[in-house]
Amino acid sequence: MSPHSHPSLTDHPAPATRLTQTTTRLFGYYPGTVALVTAAHAGTRNVMAAGWHTALSETPPLYGVSLGRERATYPLIRASGAFGVNFLPLARADAIHGSGLHSAHDGTDKHALLNLPTLGEQPLALSGAYLHYTCRVTQVIPVGDHDLIVGHVQQVRFDPDAFDARGLLAAPPALYLGRSVYATLGADRHDTRPDGT
Repeated sequence: MSPHSHPSLTDHPAPATRLTQTTTRLFGYYPGTVALVTAAHAGTRNVMAAGWHTALSETPPLYGVSLGRERATYPLIRASGAFGVNFLPLARADAIHGSGLHSAHDGTDKHALLNLPTLGEQPLALSGAYLHYTCRVTQVIPVGDHDLIVGHVQQVRFDPDAFDARGLLAAPPALYLGRSVYATLGADRHDTRPDGT
C-alpha cells in the first residue's frame, strides 16, 4: 500500500470512456446545493434542477452551469442568451426535486406544477429564492456529454433575512446528498478563522 493510500477507500478504476456500475452510483453524489436554472424565450419558460454549477470568476462575475444538450432548458438558454440561477431553502426541497423529475418535453409547466412563481416581470427570478443570479451567456463549452454554459452575472437578488450580519447564509439550505435525499446544516459550525469574523 502506498503511503498516500487510504485503507478504508476502495479503488474502482474506470474505463477510459465509461464509469463502472458501482462508480456511476457514486459519481456526482456529494453534499451540495442544487440550483434551479430558469430560462425563457418566445413565450416558453422552464425551470430545471442542476447539481453541477459553480462560480467561475469574480472579475468579471461569471457563473457556470453544466447542462445536458437534451434538456428542455438548453435550447431556451441558447435562443435567449440568458439564464437564471436560483437557490431555494430546504422547505422547498420537494419543488427542487420535482424540477429534476418532471420534464417540459411532455408539455409540463413546472413553474405551475411545483408552485414556483417568478418575481413580477423578472421571468428568471423565482419567488422564495434566498439568492438569485441573472446571467447573460458569454460562452458555451462542450465538456463530454454536457455543455458548460458560462454566464456573465447581470443582476444579483437576495433575501436579506436569509443572511446574517457577516453575510453568511442563515436560512437552512437544501443540501443534496444523492438518491433523492436532502438535508441541511445543523447548528454546529466550525469557524476556522481565529477571530471568528
